[in-house]
Amino acid sequence: MLVFRSFAIGLLASCLVMLVVRPRIQIVLPRPAPPPRVLHRVVAEPAATIIDVAPGLGAAQIAPLVHLAPGERVVALDDRRVPSELAAGAELAAELEADLGTPHRFVDLAIAGPGGARRVLVLLH
Repeated sequence: MLVFRSFAIGLLASCLVMLVVRPRIQIVLPRPAPPPRVLHRVVAEPAATIIDVAPGLGAAQIAPLVHLAPGERVVALDDRRVPSELAAGAELAAELEADLGTPHRFVDLAIAGPGGARRVLVLLH
């Protein structure tokens, strides 16, 4: 009985010592990062309109396929600025006539108007 009592007192004393000298537990939760400040607004361009031209069509038949809304005009042809609507029409006709014999070619048109800018790709076969 004396051994059991000594063992129990020793066990209780060791538990008491462990409670007194245990490290203090502190739970720290990281703060969520603040959302980034938006310095400018990104404006997405509308998707390009793609006109797939069937083989065998002439330049006179392809030009009416490019529909322009009221107030819109062609401002660039294959990333080359055009000074006026008349020059744009002449360059487009020349480009279409030159490219009809070339397989798998396209003409890139940049169109501007009151509703904003848009792109039209004319795929030639």
